[in-house]
Amino acid sequence: MLFRTFLLAGLTAAAIRPALAHDCQPYQPEPVALTGEITLVHGPKGPKDDYYLLTLPEMVCVAGGTAETDEDVESINALQLQLPKGVKLGPSLLGRRVSVTGTLVHRLAEGHTDVLLTYDTAKPAP
Repeated sequence: MLFRTFLLAGLTAAAIRPALAHDCQPYQPEPVALTGEITLVHGPKGPKDDYYLLTLPEMVCVAGGTAETDEDVESINALQLQLPKGVKLGPSLLGRRVSVTGTLVHRLAEGHTDVLLTYDTAKPAP
């Protein structure tokens, strides 16, 4: 009976694992395109601490990459956007469904989410 319980638990875990792997996104240098809603979050230290957050409609996972810091993240539904210096997003992209392209990096010291999306482009999504 105990063997049968372990066998069923193993089969159940194996059945779940492919579902997670299907929606896994890669770390840099592979580009990704994610669809969600961008909001401007006001940081506690004033405007210099503000950041953009991409909230996804469903959880995704991020598969560990080749860098030592690229850790597997089983489920995430919000990513901080890392924009190039001086770039601000226009109001037409905030609070609506958008598709954002860029690369994923694991948070090292700074960052408000475990995984950050290095911003390349964004456009309204259907």
